[in-house]
Amino acid sequence: MSERRGGAASAVPVNELAKTSIDNTHPMKLNTLLLAGFAAAAIATPSFADITIRLTGSTAMRSNVHSILTTSTGSGGLGFSNTAWTTNSAAAAASAKYHVYKKGTTGVDEVTILTSWSGSVAGIQAAAQNLTGLKWLPAATADVSGTLSEATAVADNTNPADVAFSDVWQNASIFNTPALTDTICGIVQFRFVTNNTSGTTPNTSPITNITPQQVRVLYQNGTLPLSAFTGSSADESKLVYAMGRDPDSGTRVTAFAENGLGTNPTVFQYKGTVSSGALTEIFPYPAQTLFGQSYGVGNSGESSGGTLANYLKATGSSVKLRTATGVTTGETTIPQVYAIGYLGTSDAATAITGSTPGSVIAYNGMNPSTSGTALADAIKAGSYHFWSYLHCMHNGLTGDKLTFYSDISTKLAAATSGNIKLADMRVERFSDGGTVFPK
Repeated sequence: MSERRGGAASAVPVNELAKTSIDNTHPMKLNTLLLAGFAAAAIATPSFADITIRLTGSTAMRSNVHSILTTSTGSGGLGFSNTAWTTNSAAAAASAKYHVYKKGTTGVDEVTILTSWSGSVAGIQAAAQNLTGLKWLPAATADVSGTLSEATAVADNTNPADVAFSDVWQNASIFNTPALTDTICGIVQFRFVTNNTSGTTPNTSPITNITPQQVRVLYQNGTLPLSAFTGSSADESKLVYAMGRDPDSGTRVTAFAENGLGTNPTVFQYKGTVSSGALTEIFPYPAQTLFGQSYGVGNSGESSGGTLANYLKATGSSVKLRTATGVTTGETTIPQVYAIGYLGTSDAATAITGSTPGSVIAYNGMNPSTSGTALADAIKAGSYHFWSYLHCMHNGLTGDKLTFYSDISTKLAAATSGNIKLADMRVERFSDGGTVFPK
C-alpha cells in the first residue's frame, strides 16, 4: 500500500493512499486517490512468525476494528478469535477497552493482537512518542475464555503500541511531531443528544435542534438559557448544561473544531452523578492533568462516551447543583436539568435506550432521525457535517507488522461501517471541522 507521511489539520489533509500533496486551495479528489491505493494494495495472507501487535487510540470505532478482526477471512475480515476481553457479556465484547485476539499456531505462525482503547489524542501521543507503560491484558489471558476485570490489565514498560486509531488528523492534536504515517480508513459519525426531561419513553425534551452558534456559546459558558432553544420567554430562567468528553477524546476535538471553537479550546463542562437512573447532582468537571498539561475546573470531561451516555439517559428532576463533587455548601436544587452532550453513534444509541432515554437532536437543522441509514445518507450527500475520518497511524512499522497494518486499514476502508463505505462518500473534507466539498 502506498503511504505518505504527515498531515495538517488546518490545511493539508493526510491521505496515505497517495503521495500527492493536498490542500484546501487545490483540493484533490479523495475518491480517486483511495481507489488508486486500493487497487495497488495486495491483501495477502501474511506468513507471520509468532508476533504480538498492540492497538490503541479511538474508542469511537473500536467496534468496527473488532468486527474486522473477528470476521472470517472469506467474508472480508482477518479471521481472529477474541479470546479474552474486559466487559460484562460476550454480546458487549466489541465495546471493551482491553482485548486479546489470537490466530495461528503457537510456535509457528501465531499472531496475538492486544488492545488498549484510550482515546484518539492519547493514541496519537502513544504512537508519536513510542510510549511504554500503557496497560494491556497479558497475552497469557488468551487461555481464559470470556470476560475479565479491567484490573487484569497491567502496564507494559517495554513494548509500545504498534498501531493507533484516531478520529482526527495528527495536527489537530498537540502531538504534531514526528509526523506519523496516516491512512484514512473510515468515517466516524457523531450526534448531539439531550437528556431525559420527561421521565417517560419516548423523551419529550423541548430541545430538538442545536446550531453551531449555540454550541459555541453553550460550551464556552457552560450553560445557555433554555429559551435560546425554544424561543419561549417562559424558559429564560431555565438553564441547559454542557456535558462532554475529556481532551483525550477525538469526539471532543471533532465537536469543537466542527463548531468553530478550535481543536483545543478552553470550555466549561459539567459532570453528573447518576443513581437508579436519575441525575442526583451536577457540578463543574474537576480540574485534571492529562499529557502532563493542566486543565482547569470545567475544562475536562468524561474519559468514556459510555459514561456520558448514562448521564444523558437519566432523568433530571430535583437535582443538586454543587460547586464541586461532594461540596454541599452553597448548593441549590434545580427543578429540572436540561443537558446536552456529543457522542459517537454507538454511544448515542446507548443514550437513547432504556426506560428513561435521552434523545438525538438535529444538528443545524439536519437529520434528527435515529435511523443509522438516514444519518449515513445525509453524511454521504453532504447535508450533515458532524463527522470525521478514521485514521490508522503508525510510527515506522516494518515487516509483518506493516503487512498487518495495510491489511486492517484497507479492510476497514472497504467495510460499510455505520452504513458508510469510504469509497461511497460523495463529499470530502481536508481538515477536522473543515469545509465539506463535493467530490
